[in-house]
Amino acid sequence: MSTISIQNRWNKGEVRRSRFGITRGQALLFLISFSLFFYLLTELVFASGAEETLPVKEVTVRAGDSIWKLAVRYQEEAQMDVKELVAAIQEVNDLDSVVIYPGQTLRIPVAQ
Repeated sequence: MSTISIQNRWNKGEVRRSRFGITRGQALLFLISFSLFFYLLTELVFASGAEETLPVKEVTVRAGDSIWKLAVRYQEEAQMDVKELVAAIQEVNDLDSVVIYPGQTLRIPVAQ
């Protein structure tokens, strides 16, 4: 004869211990988030320092000056063609047009 064991469903069974700590998915999510944070941080740091590495000379605009005249005056220091220097002056100073005013301070890129 075989014996059949009957289990009472109200009896307490084995107690499963809960795991403390993090799972693989949580660790992977943390690692990806951490890497993305530091990637963005380094991009911000290097992007903000990019403009400051250009050697520039600050010039106060006098009456009768134009960007073209300033480019001709500082062409040798910048070691650029006049047209290139005009474009560089506009870019460095965030100028939308070639209009400048007396008393205005402009940054002119120069060679190192």
